[in-house]
Amino acid sequence: MEDSFSILGVERDACEEAVNEGREHEIKHFVFEDLLDTHEKLICYRKELGEFSVYSYVLKKEKLSFFSREEERELGCYLGYRGGSLYTFEDFNFKINSLEEFTLLTEAVEITSGVSFYFELCNLCQLPEELKGELDVILTVYGKEVKKLPPLSRFDQVADENREILKLAVKGNEKAIEKLEREVGEEETRRLLSELKRHPEELFDTCVFPSGNSYFIVGIVTAVKEVEFEGRELLSIDLFAEELEFTLLTANKVELAEGERLSVNGKMFGVAVV
Repeated sequence: MEDSFSILGVERDACEEAVNEGREHEIKHFVFEDLLDTHEKLICYRKELGEFSVYSYVLKKEKLSFFSREEERELGCYLGYRGGSLYTFEDFNFKINSLEEFTLLTEAVEITSGVSFYFELCNLCQLPEELKGELDVILTVYGKEVKKLPPLSRFDQVADENREILKLAVKGNEKAIEKLEREVGEEETRRLLSELKRHPEELFDTCVFPSGNSYFIVGIVTAVKEVEFEGRELLSIDLFAEELEFTLLTANKVELAEGERLSVNGKMFGVAVV
């Protein structure tokens, strides 16, 4: 399973430490109401480790009699980073359908831009039973593939003017494709979609493409610093892309300076401010 630990190439020993040494939370959040049986409890163990927090989610089944045993099953362990980018969200839509396929994936709307973000909300255990109104969340992209890019060689005005419809069309949206063809013609539409699929970094100076909680981002570096988790050095990189600010956390050693471009494939993780 690809999770926050495997993406960053760090050990999961901290998960066991969280269970043995961390603070215990019983989760009452409404999203789990229909997923739990009468004698089941969802527990989260939390441990703080500098700028990081570890959250280990465990399903506990209570004893039904004196002779029965309490059962425990680990559902998932998440590594949250509190040095990411702060956003305010509303309209949370949780994607979990069963405890057998446990996920903290959620979709939420960023209130300033109106953009929907998809991320694993690591510390759902610290939130109240219901979310009312707005919630501040620290977001970080955990980077699997990070690549330094040269400056954009040419500015494609047609692509830039049709950026949003292109992002829908490249996903196979028929209405978007038809609209694009009316706007720029069939031949130009084929060219734009072909280039976008193969080399989006050559079409746009910056771009953001979500798919689930996976993201492909081309951005401009605004800051770089080193952080450490359990003896492993990681890079924390601030990016500017499509008028949004992102923080990238990666184990890849890339020589970067402010103002340079990079591309990243990764997953989005969030820690709610409580």
